[in-house]
Amino acid sequence: MPEGSGPELSFDTELDQASGLRRIFDQLPVRWSLVLQPSTRSGVHASALAGRARQLAADGGDTLVIDAARSQVALPLGLRLRYDLQHALAGDCEIGDACVAATEAIWVLPAARALDKACTDERHASRVAAAVHTVARDMRQAMLILPAARVSWIHRLPELVRLRQALIPVLRGADAGAAVLTAVSQAVSEAQIDTFHLLFLGMGEAAAGRLLSGMAAIAQRHFGATLLAAKPLPDVGLASKLGHSRHRPVESVF
Repeated sequence: MPEGSGPELSFDTELDQASGLRRIFDQLPVRWSLVLQPSTRSGVHASALAGRARQLAADGGDTLVIDAARSQVALPLGLRLRYDLQHALAGDCEIGDACVAATEAIWVLPAARALDKACTDERHASRVAAAVHTVARDMRQAMLILPAARVSWIHRLPELVRLRQALIPVLRGADAGAAVLTAVSQAVSEAQIDTFHLLFLGMGEAAAGRLLSGMAAIAQRHFGATLLAAKPLPDVGLASKLGHSRHRPVESVF
């Protein structure tokens, strides 16, 4: 890091040794995924994204969740975080204090304040991207939760640009369709994303199907984008919260 640009980033011993040694021996690339948080959000979104993180970890190993959208995903994972990425970049803590283990395979890095500053400070934007890469390189998977209005920031992360797809949570409500289509429009025009997996929350299959059909036609016609229903993910805790049967799957990413 150039002199004067801020403190050097370092890991705490447990995070560095446990995940770092695995990466040395395995040398597998990090698998990235992108979640775009539309203008509407709730605690149900946080529970759904926590469920997604658990499934990623179960399927693919060490998973980093970068919450740059104030989605509060740490809460349903049982964490109350004291520090965030901005604290680390300002020298108020080590990066290992900001990136906290929720389980043996899930780490959460709050990054909303860092992203706020990155959007107005080019130099800081480079430091934020470098910090995210530094933490993610020792993981199997990294899930970035980003406000849809700031989707252009993924140009700092080439792995996400190449992905060209994203998950969008969709909560029941009168403005659900408008919020999703606004997010799709921004993602297409600012980040060249062309495929969107919709995570329907708090609505039945029939209602979700009707909403998807209408939005998919508009998205294809006006933006050239493809909208798909995300595949099922069993999550008993989230299903209960949404009022579904214990055995009913919850929609999740890709």
